[in-house]
Amino acid sequence: MRNSTPPVEAYQNATDVLLVFNSNLGRLNIEVLDEVGDTVFKTTVNATTGSTLTIDTSSWESGVYTLLITDGLGGFLEGVFEIE
Repeated sequence: MRNSTPPVEAYQNATDVLLVFNSNLGRLNIEVLDEVGDTVFKTTVNATTGSTLTIDTSSWESGVYTLLITDGLGGFLEGVFEIE
């Protein structure tokens, strides 16, 4: 039986984006790009089961952003969110 819990979950509210890591994923690069592809946020984390990362978006302009999560083995997750 496969576990249906995704390795990473993302939640957005008015002031931030919260990433919740549901697996031991090791060292991950987290990057957020704006609509023109410029990096507005970048960090590296050691993702362990139950760990979180909060990205403060309270001062960001309205628009569509792309969240990129990559590991050192070529794996990646990509998501899009909008700030109104």
